[in-house]
Amino acid sequence: MPESWHAGFISSLCGSRLKRQQLSGKSGVGKSSLVNSLLGEAAARVQTFKLQADAEMVTPFVKEVGSSSGPDVEGFRIKLIDTCGLEDPDAGDTVHYAALRKIASAIQGQTIDCLLFVDRLDLYRVDALDKSIIQAITDTFGRGIWKKAVLALTHSNLAQTPPSTDYDSFADRRVAALRRTIRGRNPLFKPSLPAVLCENNADICQRDKDGKRLLPDGSQWLVSLVNAITDIALGQRPYRFRPGMTRRPNQQFKWLMPFVLASQYMFFKNVLQPILQQDRKRQDEADDYIWRVKARQRRELGIGPALRPSKANAWRLEQIYEDD
Repeated sequence: MPESWHAGFISSLCGSRLKRQQLSGKSGVGKSSLVNSLLGEAAARVQTFKLQADAEMVTPFVKEVGSSSGPDVEGFRIKLIDTCGLEDPDAGDTVHYAALRKIASAIQGQTIDCLLFVDRLDLYRVDALDKSIIQAITDTFGRGIWKKAVLALTHSNLAQTPPSTDYDSFADRRVAALRRTIRGRNPLFKPSLPAVLCENNADICQRDKDGKRLLPDGSQWLVSLVNAITDIALGQRPYRFRPGMTRRPNQQFKWLMPFVLASQYMFFKNVLQPILQQDRKRQDEADDYIWRVKARQRRELGIGPALRPSKANAWRLEQIYEDD
């Protein structure tokens, strides 16, 4: 059964400032488990196998977080908006465009501080469905959403990497492939896209002396993820979705149609029509010459004048000959 993308947003309130963050990706990549890891509790229902469509397009989770960092730092509220998978469960390996439209409608008017784009580390390539879903996210929410994105790669506690690679090089290649796909071919569009390796299965993770989960490279992934989210959330203005951001290929250049039609008419009027009229004039002159020659020849032979057919009769004769 193919893996599928998942999406979601995280929203946090610190003092009087509202921040929102969203998670996105295929189903089965560990997005709901990531929500539970961030909240520190089993808040999101986790399905081992994705056998049916998600009942809800978006599911918000809110958690109050206290602070003991001193009087200048208040507690804050974190809101994770969990979304459905972005592949169509009924049509196979295709994008679930209806889900994207409903997600866009659900977050309209909200500010998003961070997009968590969730995928698996233990996949070897970015396939056609992955590219289609990334493009669909861009078309629906606009390229600006990627400026607030953090790549979260789950299933990162790899016991073995492919031959001739080590853990770090394999992870770097996987992250680089995702970044290339998201950035596309536009050399001017270069969102930072920080990446964090994650492992939601607490049973297979090693732990340090403080009980924090470690990856094979010894990093505390949950701490790294929270730091990446914080940097993205505080580093730039929040993202806010507006319906005008959605790209509609069939209507994108609709406003150009009058100009295209006008230019076509002017091209025909000023360029094609004079050429056609000149060709017709030359053809008429050639026909007149042929009939004059025929008339002279018939006079020399003592035969009556040639009967030149009218234009209507000539057209009918042409049709007869063509049918034969």
